[in-house]
Amino acid sequence: MLFWTLIALLTATAILAVLLPLGRAPRAASTAAHARQVYLDQLDELERDKGQGRLSGAEAEAARAEVARRLIALDDEAGASAGGSVLPGGSLTARRVVSVVALAGIPVLSLSLYLTLGAPTLPGAPLAARLDAPASADDVEALIAKVEQHLAETPEDGRGWEVIAPVYLRLGRAEDAANAFRNAIRLLGSTAQRQAKLGEAIWTAEGGIVTADARAAFEAANALDPDAPEPRFFLALAARQEGDDEEARQRLTALLADTPADAPWRDTVAAALAGLDDNAAPGGPTEDDVAAAQEMPQEQQTAMIEGMVSGLAARLQGDPDNADGWLRLIRSYVVLGRTEAAAEAAREALAGVSDPEGRARVEALIAELGVSPAEATP
Repeated sequence: MLFWTLIALLTATAILAVLLPLGRAPRAASTAAHARQVYLDQLDELERDKGQGRLSGAEAEAARAEVARRLIALDDEAGASAGGSVLPGGSLTARRVVSVVALAGIPVLSLSLYLTLGAPTLPGAPLAARLDAPASADDVEALIAKVEQHLAETPEDGRGWEVIAPVYLRLGRAEDAANAFRNAIRLLGSTAQRQAKLGEAIWTAEGGIVTADARAAFEAANALDPDAPEPRFFLALAARQEGDDEEARQRLTALLADTPADAPWRDTVAAALAGLDDNAAPGGPTEDDVAAAQEMPQEQQTAMIEGMVSGLAARLQGDPDNADGWLRLIRSYVVLGRTEAAAEAAREALAGVSDPEGRARVEALIAELGVSPAEATP
């Protein structure tokens, strides 16, 4: 009802905008009539002056001719205006025609256009509902393209970089996300959240390895907010990848003690800590770990499994003869869908495992999973 009331008010406003000028007295016609009367009065005055001897006959004739010329010119101008326009200075009939067209035509034309181009039967869509509705891939790409164009024109817009950075990260464009977070930090300043997200973006871009740049970002985040769980977890992961199990255990134990029982990341921390006690294949996710991860949100699954896998891969570089470790690493890469990494791990396993039985187990797993090791050692 409110919508149609607004439509009626807008239509009435449009009609009044057209009719009000038509209802005003024609200013141009009034001015011309006044000028005409002035010229006629001048002619009468000339006759009086001539009769009283103030003007000679020749002077009176010359003045009369000039006034007559101006009067004729005025009549010609008024006639051209009346004959060439239906605007407020035109005839009464023309003005009435315009009024009727405005009164009837504007509402009819507006309603026809709305019924043709609009959607009167479409239910209302509040802003919150539109924001919660899933966007199509085309919509997301179009929005990203607009933001990217804006940032190309105004690269010093820190807020723009901060907005697009997490979008890049969710879309798997980790390198672009890291660059965007760096720009946001440069322009808006360093915060614990921005540094933590920068570290996560670098970690993702590096395939689950906490590099020196990623660790520096997590350390900066931890210094700004010592209680933030994300940088604490990744610093423990970094220690684990570097082979310092004791530091990793201390960090994870402290983090688990500070984590509320209902925190969504508690299971991830507990699983990572349990992985440190897995002596069979240090740092590698067990089948129970993977099964437990299936109950977590997708981001937590990725963080848990990637962390364990990257730690196991780093350890096997120093212990290439560990057949059990290679078996678990290859299987984990396959679970994660990282076929190229699985193939590379298979190649390194065949090159590093010297025990015939262990090597046979690796070959059997490769055949079972259908992994094609790159340049496998015979």
